[in-house]
Amino acid sequence: MPASVLLTTPNPKPQRRIFYGWYILGVILLTGLFAGPTSQVFIGILVDPISEDTGWSATAIAGAVTVGGVLAGVGSPLVGFLADRYSPRVLMTLGVVLMGASFFLIAAAPGVWVLMAGYAIARGIAQNMIAGVVPRVVAVNWFRRMRGRAIGLVGTAHPIGTFVLGPVALLIISAGYNWRSVWVVLGIAVIVFLVLPNALIIRRTPEEMGLLPDGDDVTEAGGQAAVEASAREAAQSWTFREAMRTPSFVLILIAIVLTNYGGGGLPFHMPQYYGQEGFAVQIGVAAVSMFAISGAFANTLWGFLAERISERLLGIFTMLMGTALALGFQFVSNPVVAVAYGVLLGVASRGEGSILMILIANYYGRRSYGAISGVVQTALLVGLALGPLIMSMVRESTGSYLPVFYSAAVTFTIAAVLLALAVKPKRQQHAPNAAINAGGGSQP
Repeated sequence: MPASVLLTTPNPKPQRRIFYGWYILGVILLTGLFAGPTSQVFIGILVDPISEDTGWSATAIAGAVTVGGVLAGVGSPLVGFLADRYSPRVLMTLGVVLMGASFFLIAAAPGVWVLMAGYAIARGIAQNMIAGVVPRVVAVNWFRRMRGRAIGLVGTAHPIGTFVLGPVALLIISAGYNWRSVWVVLGIAVIVFLVLPNALIIRRTPEEMGLLPDGDDVTEAGGQAAVEASAREAAQSWTFREAMRTPSFVLILIAIVLTNYGGGGLPFHMPQYYGQEGFAVQIGVAAVSMFAISGAFANTLWGFLAERISERLLGIFTMLMGTALALGFQFVSNPVVAVAYGVLLGVASRGEGSILMILIANYYGRRSYGAISGVVQTALLVGLALGPLIMSMVRESTGSYLPVFYSAAVTFTIAAVLLALAVKPKRQQHAPNAAINAGGGSQP
């Protein structure tokens, strides 16, 4: 070939590398899967084996779940504050170690109080660090345009882990081992598979690696716009105290409590109601299982949609969907519809959590997202805890499930109205030189 041709032939465009944020998200998803045993559904699977082996009552074991859930709610804002100030690599690695240690503590528990302590550490502290507040902060920092799918995927990992590892636990027991062996195996797996990936791969922000959120390239078309958008979000981010003072944040918190009253209470009472209506026990179990599975994948579904449609409108839609489902419960008359109701309720009420976490990020930015989302997480857990209890009281006092369904319809509807009123607040701008670090806070 002539030299002139060689000199004038354009060089092929260098192949673009995979955005580092996807590696981080992969580690977060793997870690979230192994946090599945902290869920109350997983513990519920092991209640009978634990009780038969130790003689501890089911009520005492359930007490461990309650303590863990309360501690998770109380601890969320604290972990959120830490996530805004310290490296997520340190926090998530520490959370993995705590998770593994708590599983070993549960396995060795000589009494129910030690079981309670182990589960409280796992659910109340470690879960927030490896499958709750901290990984959401990382997702918000690394993704802006694709933030919806990132937060949705983070929300999917933990419930999927519950349903993957639950059958594994039963297989271990059916193979002749006891419930303690289940926790030992899980503890070893957590340490072996999660410590190094979290310690080596997790990073705080793309900017500290010379990157932009979403993997945008400043040299490509639209790259400069991405730089400006990232800088603008950083400059417009709210502090925790500023966000707390906005009327919209108060409205969002109340809406979250109200919508999770229905989202937590209805699936809890679904099997009992179906049994009362003459459905086989298996139908109630199938409906709850489909509720959980559809709810897990709904996080990702709503996350993708939130990148194209206003997350506020999506939130209002899911709440009104909850209203319609609550009112329609009384008309469920055959097994197929009963199970389908579980699917629809999961799509409406479980994906809603990711929608509101995305809304919080887009309203208040990423500077104090950890602390802000920690308070939101507490409100969510309060609603989930109140739903089953208050609905039980309503059912017992009235002798009917109709007032239960009507109460859920009312709370879903009020939540939708409050969210409609919660418009994006406008932050007073300060001097240009008061630039805010995109990652927020000071690092150790």
